[in-house]
Amino acid sequence: NFSATTDDNNGVIDMRTLKVDGTIALTTNGTGNATVVNDEGLAFAASTVRGALSATATTGNITDSGTLAITGTTTLVTSANEATIALDDTSNAFTGALTITTNDDSGADADVTIDGGTTALVIAESIIDGDLTLIGGHASGITDSGTVTVGGNLSATTDANNGDIDMGTLAVTGTIALTTNDSAGDNTGHATVVNASAIEFATSSVDGNLIATATAGNMTDSG
Repeated sequence: NFSATTDDNNGVIDMRTLKVDGTIALTTNGTGNATVVNDEGLAFAASTVRGALSATATTGNITDSGTLAITGTTTLVTSANEATIALDDTSNAFTGALTITTNDDSGADADVTIDGGTTALVIAESIIDGDLTLIGGHASGITDSGTVTVGGNLSATTDANNGDIDMGTLAVTGTIALTTNDSAGDNTGHATVVNASAIEFATSSVDGNLIATATAGNMTDSG
């Protein structure tokens, strides 16, 4: 396993030629950023980065076995064909936007799962060649701040705090499944999606209002 900590003076972690077989734990303080490129997969142990995180796995997947608390933006890249990203710890906290890139030359298997815990989940411009699964538990819900291209299916769930889903720059090839919750019964838990092509809804449950726009195709359901 590998652990790197900067404990003062806003120091950064910048390690671009790692060959770590075990877990990687990162800690920065102040405004310290962290950049890691591993010649294997990236298995994150519990980490706290108070600046931005840039993480690249060149020949494997990106996973977590502990909570990730990232104050700045997060950039995640898997370089290998069909490599996946699964950051699904329910206590994760991504305060800044996430930019995600996966690759799959042969189909749509380079899947991504992101659980944002109880912080707002913002997806910046990203290209996911497989499925994208998003789970958010903040009142601000799940949003996008750039075109989110998904070669497979999109699933977005706000599982607490009556959060909305507001994704207006989607480019999803597969199905779209939406789940929102309005436990307070105060007309929240809305969902808005705009897709650059057709929209095929998989099974969805929206406790508030649904606004859906297919800009270049039909709108259908398969659930």
